[in-house]
Amino acid sequence: MRFCLALLIALSTLAQPVTWREAAPILDRNCNGCHRAGQVGPFDFTTYEAASAYAPEIARYVLGNKMPPWRAKPSPLAFSNSRSMPEQSIAKLLAWINGGSKPGTPAPLTKRHPQWNLGAPDLVASQPKEHTVSAEKTVDIQSFDISPAELGATLQDRYFDAFEFRPSNRNLLHHAVIKIGNQPIAAWAMCDNGIKLPQEVAWRIPRNTPLTVELHYFKRNLRSERDLTRLAFYFTKQRPRRTASLLEITKQDIRIPAGANLHSERTTFTIPSNLQLHAILPVFQLLAAQVRLRQKGQTDYFLWVEPFEHHLMSSYQLARPLNLANGAQIEAEAIYDNSTQNEYNPHKQLREVRFAENGLDETFRIWLTISR
Repeated sequence: MRFCLALLIALSTLAQPVTWREAAPILDRNCNGCHRAGQVGPFDFTTYEAASAYAPEIARYVLGNKMPPWRAKPSPLAFSNSRSMPEQSIAKLLAWINGGSKPGTPAPLTKRHPQWNLGAPDLVASQPKEHTVSAEKTVDIQSFDISPAELGATLQDRYFDAFEFRPSNRNLLHHAVIKIGNQPIAAWAMCDNGIKLPQEVAWRIPRNTPLTVELHYFKRNLRSERDLTRLAFYFTKQRPRRTASLLEITKQDIRIPAGANLHSERTTFTIPSNLQLHAILPVFQLLAAQVRLRQKGQTDYFLWVEPFEHHLMSSYQLARPLNLANGAQIEAEAIYDNSTQNEYNPHKQLREVRFAENGLDETFRIWLTISR
Protein backbone atom coordinates (compact mmCIF):
# COMPACT_ATOMS: atom_id res chain seq x y z
CA MET A 1 0.00 0.00 0.00
CA ARG A 2 2.70 2.50 0.94
CA PHE A 3 4.51 1.88 -2.33
CA CYS A 4 1.37 2.59 -4.34
CA LEU A 5 1.01 5.79 -2.37
CA ALA A 6 4.64 6.66 -2.95
CA LEU A 7 4.28 6.10 -6.68
CA LEU A 8 1.14 8.27 -6.76
CA ILE A 9 2.99 11.03 -4.95
CA ALA A 10 5.98 10.69 -7.25
CA LEU A 11 3.87 10.95 -10.38
CA SER A 12 1.33 13.56 -9.41
CA THR A 13 2.32 15.81 -6.52
CA LEU A 14 5.97 16.70 -7.02
CA ALA A 15 5.69 19.85 -9.09
CA GLN A 16 9.39 20.64 -9.42
CA PRO A 17 11.65 18.30 -11.40
CA VAL A 18 13.81 16.20 -9.10
CA THR A 19 17.51 16.13 -9.97
CA TRP A 20 20.55 14.19 -8.75
CA ARG A 21 20.99 16.96 -6.16
CA GLU A 22 17.89 15.68 -4.31
CA ALA A 23 18.25 11.98 -5.20
CA ALA A 24 21.90 11.56 -4.15
CA PRO A 25 21.33 12.21 -0.40
CA ILE A 26 18.45 9.69 -0.38
CA LEU A 27 20.63 6.97 -1.89
CA ASP A 28 23.45 7.97 0.44
CA ARG A 29 21.28 7.62 3.57
CA ASN A 30 19.38 4.49 2.58
CA CYS A 31 21.47 2.53 0.08
CA ASN A 32 25.15 3.42 -0.02
CA GLY A 33 26.01 1.68 3.23
CA CYS A 34 25.77 -1.50 1.13
CA HIS A 35 25.89 -0.25 -2.47
CA ARG A 36 29.45 0.98 -2.71
CA ALA A 37 32.89 -0.48 -3.29
CA GLY A 38 33.78 -3.40 -1.02
CA GLN A 39 30.32 -3.76 0.51
CA VAL A 40 27.68 -6.43 0.10
CA GLY A 41 25.57 -4.57 -2.49
CA PRO A 42 26.38 -5.59 -6.08
CA PHE A 43 26.16 -2.07 -7.57
CA ASP A 44 27.80 1.22 -6.61
CA PHE A 45 25.29 4.07 -6.24
CA THR A 46 27.72 6.71 -5.00
CA THR A 47 28.06 8.52 -8.34
CA TYR A 48 25.50 9.93 -10.73
CA GLU A 49 26.82 7.84 -13.63
CA ALA A 50 26.51 4.58 -11.69
CA ALA A 51 23.14 5.27 -10.08
CA SER A 52 21.46 6.59 -13.23
CA ALA A 53 22.62 3.51 -15.17
CA TYR A 54 20.66 1.34 -12.73
CA ALA A 55 17.71 3.71 -12.25
CA PRO A 56 15.06 1.32 -13.70
CA GLU A 57 16.31 -1.50 -11.45
CA ILE A 58 16.28 0.80 -8.42
CA ALA A 59 12.65 1.73 -9.11
CA ARG A 60 11.63 -1.90 -9.60
CA TYR A 61 13.24 -3.10 -6.39
CA VAL A 62 11.97 -0.18 -4.30
CA LEU A 63 8.41 -0.58 -5.60
CA GLY A 64 8.61 -4.34 -5.06
CA ASN A 65 9.57 -3.77 -1.42
CA LYS A 66 12.77 -5.73 -2.00
CA MET A 67 15.15 -2.85 -1.38
CA PRO A 68 16.31 -1.50 0.95
CA PRO A 69 16.27 -4.96 2.57
CA TRP A 70 14.37 -4.64 5.85
CA ARG A 71 11.96 -7.48 6.53
CA ALA A 72 11.07 -6.74 10.16
CA LYS A 73 7.40 -5.94 10.67
CA PRO A 74 6.41 -2.91 12.79
CA SER A 75 7.38 -3.59 16.39
CA PRO A 76 7.05 -2.05 19.86
CA LEU A 77 10.86 -1.73 19.64
CA ALA A 78 12.77 0.77 17.51
CA PHE A 79 15.85 -0.47 15.66
CA SER A 80 18.82 1.83 15.20
CA ASN A 81 19.92 0.08 11.99
CA SER A 82 16.50 0.03 10.33
CA ARG A 83 16.81 0.35 6.58
CA SER A 84 13.15 1.24 6.04
CA MET A 85 12.94 4.16 3.65
CA PRO A 86 10.46 6.95 4.53
CA GLU A 87 7.58 7.38 2.08
CA GLN A 88 8.64 10.93 1.27
CA SER A 89 12.10 9.70 0.30
CA ILE A 90 10.60 6.90 -1.81
CA ALA A 91 8.39 9.42 -3.60
CA LYS A 92 11.27 11.78 -4.35
CA LEU A 93 13.56 8.98 -5.54
CA LEU A 94 10.86 7.62 -7.85
CA ALA A 95 10.17 11.12 -9.15
CA TRP A 96 13.86 11.46 -10.05
CA ILE A 97 13.78 8.14 -11.93
CA ASN A 98 10.44 8.76 -13.64
CA GLY A 99 11.58 12.25 -14.60
CA GLY A 100 14.49 10.89 -16.59
CA SER A 101 17.17 10.72 -13.86
CA LYS A 102 18.26 14.31 -14.37
CA PRO A 103 21.81 15.23 -13.34
CA GLY A 104 22.74 17.86 -10.75
CA THR A 105 25.42 18.63 -8.21
CA PRO A 106 24.49 17.33 -4.75
CA ALA A 107 25.41 19.00 -1.49
CA PRO A 108 28.37 17.35 0.31
CA LEU A 109 27.44 13.79 1.23
CA THR A 110 28.42 11.62 4.17
CA LYS A 111 32.18 11.34 4.52
CA ARG A 112 32.90 7.65 4.91
CA HIS A 113 36.12 5.88 5.66
CA PRO A 114 37.25 4.22 2.39
CA GLN A 115 37.27 0.76 4.00
CA TRP A 116 35.37 0.74 7.30
CA ASN A 117 31.77 1.80 7.89
CA LEU A 118 32.48 2.62 11.54
CA GLY A 119 35.49 4.80 10.77
CA ALA A 120 39.20 4.29 11.36
CA PRO A 121 39.64 1.27 13.67
CA ASP A 122 42.02 0.88 16.60
CA LEU A 123 43.12 -2.56 15.44
CA VAL A 124 42.67 -4.65 12.29
CA ALA A 125 43.18 -8.40 12.64
CA SER A 126 43.35 -10.64 9.59
CA GLN A 127 42.65 -14.22 8.72
CA PRO A 128 46.16 -15.75 8.45
CA LYS A 129 45.74 -16.76 4.81
CA GLU A 130 43.13 -16.77 2.08
CA HIS A 131 40.64 -19.60 2.43
CA THR A 132 39.12 -21.57 -0.45
CA VAL A 133 35.71 -23.20 -0.17
CA SER A 134 35.92 -26.12 -2.58
CA ALA A 135 33.45 -26.80 -5.35
CA GLU A 136 32.18 -29.84 -3.42
CA LYS A 137 31.17 -27.84 -0.34
CA THR A 138 28.25 -25.53 0.35
CA VAL A 139 28.91 -24.72 4.01
CA ASP A 140 32.43 -24.42 5.37
CA ILE A 141 33.30 -23.29 8.91
CA GLN A 142 36.81 -22.00 9.58
CA SER A 143 38.38 -20.35 12.61
CA PHE A 144 41.51 -18.46 13.59
CA ASP A 145 42.87 -16.99 16.82
CA ILE A 146 43.94 -13.45 17.66
CA SER A 147 46.68 -13.46 20.28
CA PRO A 148 46.64 -11.40 23.49
CA ALA A 149 49.75 -9.60 22.27
CA GLU A 150 48.02 -8.49 19.07
CA LEU A 151 44.97 -7.43 21.10
CA GLY A 152 47.11 -5.50 23.58
CA ALA A 153 45.71 -7.63 26.39
CA THR A 154 48.80 -9.34 27.81
CA LEU A 155 48.90 -7.35 31.07
CA GLN A 156 45.31 -6.24 31.62
CA ASP A 157 41.74 -6.76 30.43
CA ARG A 158 40.74 -4.87 27.31
CA TYR A 159 37.30 -3.76 26.15
CA PHE A 160 35.81 -3.03 22.72
CA ASP A 161 32.40 -1.51 22.05
CA ALA A 162 32.28 -1.90 18.26
CA PHE A 163 33.61 -4.20 15.57
CA GLU A 164 33.26 -4.75 11.85
CA PHE A 165 34.06 -7.64 9.55
CA ARG A 166 35.35 -7.03 6.04
CA PRO A 167 35.55 -10.18 3.92
CA SER A 168 37.20 -9.92 0.53
CA ASN A 169 34.29 -11.97 -0.86
CA ARG A 170 31.07 -10.46 0.50
CA ASN A 171 28.97 -13.13 -1.23
CA LEU A 172 30.80 -15.98 0.48
CA LEU A 173 31.04 -15.12 4.19
CA HIS A 174 27.54 -15.59 5.59
CA HIS A 175 28.10 -14.86 9.28
CA ALA A 176 30.84 -14.84 11.88
CA VAL A 177 31.21 -15.30 15.62
CA ILE A 178 33.78 -13.96 18.07
CA LYS A 179 34.51 -16.38 20.91
CA ILE A 180 36.50 -16.64 24.10
CA GLY A 181 37.35 -20.32 24.26
CA ASN A 182 34.14 -22.09 23.27
CA GLN A 183 31.89 -19.27 24.48
CA PRO A 184 30.47 -16.93 21.77
CA ILE A 185 30.50 -13.30 22.87
CA ALA A 186 29.63 -11.39 19.68
CA ALA A 187 28.16 -12.13 16.25
CA TRP A 188 27.94 -10.53 12.79
CA ALA A 189 26.00 -11.33 9.60
CA MET A 190 26.61 -10.59 5.95
CA CYS A 191 24.33 -7.53 5.72
CA ASP A 192 25.70 -5.90 8.88
CA ASN A 193 27.70 -2.76 8.15
CA GLY A 194 29.17 -2.89 11.65
CA ILE A 195 28.07 -3.62 15.22
CA LYS A 196 28.24 -0.90 17.87
CA LEU A 197 27.06 -0.97 21.48
CA PRO A 198 25.61 1.96 23.46
CA GLN A 199 27.85 4.10 25.64
CA GLU A 200 29.23 2.44 28.77
CA VAL A 201 28.62 -1.04 27.34
CA ALA A 202 31.44 -3.14 25.87
CA TRP A 203 32.76 -6.65 25.28
CA ARG A 204 35.55 -7.77 27.63
CA ILE A 205 38.78 -9.45 26.50
CA PRO A 206 40.23 -11.09 29.63
CA ARG A 207 43.91 -10.51 30.30
CA ASN A 208 46.26 -12.86 28.46
CA THR A 209 43.37 -14.59 26.65
CA PRO A 210 43.13 -15.02 22.86
CA LEU A 211 39.99 -14.41 20.86
CA THR A 212 38.76 -17.05 18.43
CA VAL A 213 37.05 -15.88 15.24
CA GLU A 214 34.72 -18.41 13.63
CA LEU A 215 33.81 -17.80 9.99
CA HIS A 216 30.72 -19.46 8.50
CA TYR A 217 30.90 -19.63 4.71
CA PHE A 218 27.85 -20.39 2.59
CA LYS A 219 28.53 -20.84 -1.12
CA ARG A 220 25.63 -20.44 -3.57
CA ASN A 221 27.19 -21.99 -6.66
CA LEU A 222 29.10 -25.10 -7.77
CA ARG A 223 32.45 -23.34 -8.20
CA SER A 224 35.24 -23.02 -5.67
CA GLU A 225 35.50 -19.54 -4.14
CA ARG A 226 38.09 -17.73 -2.05
CA ASP A 227 38.01 -15.21 0.78
CA LEU A 228 40.34 -13.34 3.09
CA THR A 229 38.51 -11.75 6.01
CA ARG A 230 39.70 -8.89 8.20
CA LEU A 231 38.18 -7.77 11.49
CA ALA A 232 38.30 -4.20 12.87
CA PHE A 233 38.13 -3.50 16.60
CA TYR A 234 37.17 -0.25 18.31
CA PHE A 235 38.44 -0.19 21.90
CA THR A 236 37.07 1.80 24.81
CA LYS A 237 39.32 4.19 26.70
CA GLN A 238 38.00 3.11 30.08
CA ARG A 239 36.26 0.20 31.75
CA PRO A 240 32.55 0.15 30.85
CA ARG A 241 29.69 0.10 33.31
CA ARG A 242 28.15 -3.00 31.67
CA THR A 243 29.74 -6.00 29.97
CA ALA A 244 28.23 -7.48 26.80
CA SER A 245 27.96 -11.10 25.74
CA LEU A 246 25.74 -13.45 23.71
CA LEU A 247 22.83 -15.63 24.74
CA GLU A 248 21.79 -18.36 22.34
CA ILE A 249 18.21 -19.47 21.78
CA THR A 250 18.30 -22.77 19.93
CA LYS A 251 16.18 -25.83 19.23
CA GLN A 252 18.15 -28.77 17.90
CA ASP A 253 15.39 -31.35 17.67
CA ILE A 254 13.57 -29.69 14.78
CA ARG A 255 11.90 -32.00 12.25
CA ILE A 256 10.49 -30.35 9.13
CA PRO A 257 8.30 -32.74 7.10
CA ALA A 258 8.85 -33.13 3.38
CA GLY A 259 6.48 -30.85 1.46
CA ALA A 260 5.42 -28.77 4.49
CA ASN A 261 5.20 -25.09 3.55
CA LEU A 262 4.00 -23.63 6.89
CA HIS A 263 5.74 -25.83 9.43
CA SER A 264 6.22 -24.23 12.85
CA GLU A 265 8.92 -24.99 15.41
CA ARG A 266 8.82 -23.25 18.79
CA THR A 267 10.92 -23.03 21.91
CA THR A 268 10.95 -21.01 25.13
CA PHE A 269 14.08 -19.51 26.66
CA THR A 270 14.33 -18.38 30.29
CA ILE A 271 16.37 -15.24 30.99
CA PRO A 272 19.07 -16.25 33.51
CA SER A 273 19.49 -12.87 35.29
CA ASN A 274 18.48 -9.23 35.11
CA LEU A 275 19.97 -7.92 31.86
CA GLN A 276 19.56 -5.56 28.95
CA LEU A 277 18.96 -6.63 25.35
CA HIS A 278 20.85 -4.73 22.63
CA ALA A 279 20.57 -6.75 19.42
CA ILE A 280 18.97 -9.85 17.90
CA LEU A 281 20.52 -12.00 15.17
CA PRO A 282 18.41 -14.87 13.74
CA VAL A 283 20.61 -17.51 12.11
CA PHE A 284 18.82 -19.87 9.71
CA GLN A 285 19.41 -21.44 6.32
CA LEU A 286 17.34 -21.92 3.14
CA LEU A 287 14.01 -23.20 4.47
CA ALA A 288 13.19 -20.53 7.08
CA ALA A 289 10.32 -18.31 5.95
CA GLN A 290 9.49 -16.38 9.14
CA VAL A 291 11.11 -15.75 12.52
CA ARG A 292 9.19 -14.44 15.54
CA LEU A 293 10.28 -13.44 19.02
CA ARG A 294 8.28 -12.12 21.96
CA GLN A 295 8.18 -12.11 25.73
CA LYS A 296 5.81 -14.69 27.17
CA GLY A 297 2.52 -13.14 28.19
CA GLN A 298 2.70 -10.38 25.58
CA THR A 299 0.73 -10.33 22.36
CA ASP A 300 3.10 -8.18 20.30
CA TYR A 301 6.24 -9.67 18.82
CA PHE A 302 9.28 -7.50 19.40
CA LEU A 303 10.83 -9.11 16.34
CA TRP A 304 8.87 -10.59 13.43
CA VAL A 305 10.88 -11.11 10.25
CA GLU A 306 8.81 -12.06 7.20
CA PRO A 307 9.97 -13.15 4.76
CA PHE A 308 13.22 -14.33 6.29
CA GLU A 309 15.85 -14.31 3.54
CA HIS A 310 19.00 -16.30 4.13
CA HIS A 311 21.03 -14.24 1.66
CA LEU A 312 20.05 -10.95 3.37
CA MET A 313 20.64 -11.99 6.97
CA SER A 314 21.46 -9.19 9.41
CA SER A 315 21.34 -8.18 13.05
CA TYR A 316 18.49 -6.12 14.45
CA GLN A 317 20.09 -3.50 16.70
CA LEU A 318 17.84 -1.88 19.28
CA ALA A 319 17.75 1.92 19.40
CA ARG A 320 17.26 1.68 23.18
CA PRO A 321 18.16 -1.26 25.44
CA LEU A 322 15.28 -3.50 26.51
CA ASN A 323 15.31 -4.51 30.18
CA LEU A 324 14.65 -8.22 30.71
CA ALA A 325 14.12 -9.50 34.25
CA ASN A 326 15.56 -12.64 35.74
CA GLY A 327 13.17 -15.52 35.00
CA ALA A 328 11.38 -13.77 32.11
CA GLN A 329 10.59 -16.16 29.27
CA ILE A 330 11.21 -15.49 25.60
CA GLU A 331 9.08 -17.37 23.09
CA ALA A 332 10.81 -18.03 19.78
CA GLU A 333 9.12 -19.44 16.68
CA ALA A 334 10.35 -20.23 13.18
CA ILE A 335 8.11 -21.02 10.21
CA TYR A 336 9.73 -23.23 7.56
CA ASP A 337 8.89 -23.89 3.93
CA ASN A 338 10.09 -27.35 2.86
CA SER A 339 7.93 -27.46 -0.24
CA THR A 340 8.48 -26.95 -3.95
CA GLN A 341 6.99 -23.46 -3.52
CA ASN A 342 10.22 -22.42 -1.84
CA GLU A 343 12.54 -21.33 -4.66
CA TYR A 344 15.57 -21.76 -2.35
CA ASN A 345 14.76 -25.32 -1.31
CA PRO A 346 17.95 -27.30 -2.12
CA HIS A 347 16.10 -30.62 -2.44
CA LYS A 348 14.77 -31.60 -5.84
CA GLN A 349 13.31 -34.68 -4.20
CA LEU A 350 11.71 -33.51 -0.97
CA ARG A 351 12.71 -35.13 2.30
CA GLU A 352 12.36 -34.55 6.03
CA VAL A 353 14.84 -31.96 7.27
CA ARG A 354 16.53 -31.84 10.67
CA PHE A 355 19.06 -29.62 12.43
CA ALA A 356 22.46 -29.42 10.71
CA GLU A 357 24.71 -26.64 9.42
CA ASN A 358 25.42 -28.11 6.00
CA GLY A 359 23.35 -26.01 3.60
CA LEU A 360 20.95 -28.90 2.94
CA ASP A 361 19.24 -29.14 6.32
CA GLU A 362 18.21 -26.29 8.64
CA THR A 363 18.97 -24.59 11.92
CA PHE A 364 17.07 -22.89 14.71
CA ARG A 365 19.38 -20.36 16.29
CA ILE A 366 18.83 -16.82 17.54
CA TRP A 367 21.65 -14.87 19.18
CA LEU A 368 20.80 -12.15 21.68
CA THR A 369 23.42 -9.50 22.37
CA ILE A 370 22.92 -8.65 26.03
CA SER A 371 24.72 -6.84 28.85
CA ARG A 372 24.85 -7.23 32.59
